[in-house]
Amino acid sequence: MPERPPIQAVGRVVEILESDRLYRVEMANGYRAYAVLAKEGPRPEGDATGRTVGLEYSAFDMSRCHLVSWLPERP
Repeated sequence: MPERPPIQAVGRVVEILESDRLYRVEMANGYRAYAVLAKEGPRPEGDATGRTVGLEYSAFDMSRCHLVSWLPERP
């Protein structure tokens, strides 16, 4: 059976659970999930709380996701 592609989304970091590793993110609709940053993943510059991030969710488990990018701040 072919693998399903990840679901891409944009969220906002609301809490840092483990520095440089585990974050709680919130989507625009209020849904919250845990975001894991890979060892080789992009690192935040400064405080990550309130930053906008790019996320990839598994098609099978929407409670966890991978943080894939730190998006630029909008004015």
